[in-house]
Amino acid sequence: MLSRLQHTVRSTEVDFLGHVNNAKYQEYLEWGRFGWIRDAALTRDRFAHARIAPVVVHVSLDYKREAVLDDVLTIETALVKIGNRSLHFRQRVLREGGEVACDGKVVLALFNLETRQSSALPDELRAELERLIAPRYGEQG
Repeated sequence: MLSRLQHTVRSTEVDFLGHVNNAKYQEYLEWGRFGWIRDAALTRDRFAHARIAPVVVHVSLDYKREAVLDDVLTIETALVKIGNRSLHFRQRVLREGGEVACDGKVVLALFNLETRQSSALPDELRAELERLIAPRYGEQG
């Protein structure tokens, strides 16, 4: 499953050079992951019922092209791999016309809400998530 979220760059997101500040891309990717979870019809309750929560443990970003004020961006998000205790996402921020502004990889660990340590993904949730993997998206550039 590939989720897409559109966003228009605001004045508060650009830096002195007039392009989107690098830190804003992490925020865009977070919005994209929340959109992906919503599109996948996964609720916070599904994770809370299993006493786990996904937490970001790794982010890798490659900035390809600048985005500027009023650019309409598309944030693409895809789950590309499931580990024993982790979810691996591939995300891209595209400018109009499909030009890649930012390419990212994000790993979420599953965090046990009681023990405060990493936790295995419950089988029922794993089965549901495995149907949503978009492995070919992870092979792109």
